[in-house]
Amino acid sequence: MISIRKTGKQALLLSAIAAITFTSCKKEDKVSTPIEDNPFVLSLAYQGSDGTFTYYTLPVNDVMSGTIKEEGEGIEQPGYYDFTQIEDNIYSIGGLDDVDLVNIRQDADGNLTEYGDISFANSLADLIKADANTLVGVEMRSSSDQIVFHTIDMGTVRISNTVNHKVTDITSLKGPNYAGMRVSGNYLYLSYYIGDPTTFATPTVDTAYVAVFKYPELSFETLIKETKIGSIGGFNIKSGLITDEKGDVYALSHMNPANGYSQSSDSTGMMKIKSGQTSFDEDYYFDIQAKSGGKNATHLVYLGNGKVFAEMNAEDVSAQSRWSDGPLETAIIDIYTQEITFVAGVPQHAGTGRRLPAVHTDGMVYLPVTHDDGDIYVYQIDPGKATAKKGAKIEANFVAGLFRL
Repeated sequence: MISIRKTGKQALLLSAIAAITFTSCKKEDKVSTPIEDNPFVLSLAYQGSDGTFTYYTLPVNDVMSGTIKEEGEGIEQPGYYDFTQIEDNIYSIGGLDDVDLVNIRQDADGNLTEYGDISFANSLADLIKADANTLVGVEMRSSSDQIVFHTIDMGTVRISNTVNHKVTDITSLKGPNYAGMRVSGNYLYLSYYIGDPTTFATPTVDTAYVAVFKYPELSFETLIKETKIGSIGGFNIKSGLITDEKGDVYALSHMNPANGYSQSSDSTGMMKIKSGQTSFDEDYYFDIQAKSGGKNATHLVYLGNGKVFAEMNAEDVSAQSRWSDGPLETAIIDIYTQEITFVAGVPQHAGTGRRLPAVHTDGMVYLPVTHDDGDIYVYQIDPGKATAKKGAKIEANFVAGLFRL
C-alpha cells in the first residue's frame, strides 16, 4: 500500500496541493494503542500507490533516538487531514470527501482513541480555543460567498452554535483566504488575504485585513485595514495571528512566493492589536525583514513571555520558488524587544506547505526537519540557548503533526 518515500521537495509539493487534487478513501477501522503518561504523539503521512495519503496518529515515548515509523498501529485516517492540539486533545480536521472533525485523546485506560465525529458542509479552515470550555471552527474558502463559524463544546465535541456571514458583510473584495484566527476578550479576530480561487494568484497585497467579531455572539463588528504592512498570512500555514498572555494580538505579513504569493510588496513585518481594541497599535511596528538581514518569518509558534519560535525563509522574495515553503532557517523572535536569534544546529530545510508540526514542551521545542536527501529527523531546540540537537529518524512521506499529551 505504501510507496517509496518521496524526496523532501516532492513530499512538500504533494502535501501543498493535496487539499485540491487528491481524492480521499473510505475510513478504515481505527486501532487503539496503549500508551504511557505524557507521551509524544505523531501524525505521520504515507502516500499510497494510487496517489492518496493515509495518516497514522501514534504515541511515541522517545523522539530523540532510534527510528519512528508506522507499524500497523495507531489511529488510521485515509484522505486529507490537518492536525492541531488544544490542551490534551488532538483534533484531526478533514478535507476533500471527509469534511469532519475528530478528537483524538487518551481514554480512561490510557489508550489513544477517537472521541466525537462532527461533519460539516465544507472543511474547517481552522480550529482554535475560544474560552475554557469552547472551541471555534471556521469554514472559509476563497471560492465561497459564505464564512461560517461553529462553536464546539470541548468536553462533548458537539456543535453548540453556528453563525453564517456573507463575505460581502465583511469585505467587498472577492476571494478571501484564511490566514489566522484568535479570540481575545470580547472579540474574535479573523485575518485573511485575497487570492483568486481558480488561479491562486494574489491580485492585491498592499493592505492587511482583520475582520473583528463580537464574542461569543460572533456578530460582525468592524474591519481593520492597515497599509503599513501588506497581506497577512499565507497558503495553508494558519499562523498569521498569534496572541500573548496580555491578550494582545500580533499580525504577521511576509508575502512569500514560497507560501503562495504571486506578487509581493516591501510592506512586510508585524503589527499589534492591543487587547480589547479594534484597530492596530500605530506605535508598534516590527520590521522583521530589516532585523533579520532580509529574511521574512513564515511559521510562528508562541512560546510565552514575548518569545516566539519561528521558521524564517532564507531567500529574498525575488529568489523564492513559488509553493516551495523554503528554504527555511529556524529562529527565536522576541516580539517585545524586537530581537531575532537564529538557532544553531538546524540545517536549512523545506517546510511541508501546511501547519507547522512543532511542539513546545518542558522548555524545549521539537521540530521534524527534512534533510536534503529526503530523510526526516526530529530536532530538539533549546529556545534560551538557541541551540539544537538531532534526534530520532522518521520514516514517512511527511509529518503532519507532532504533539505532547
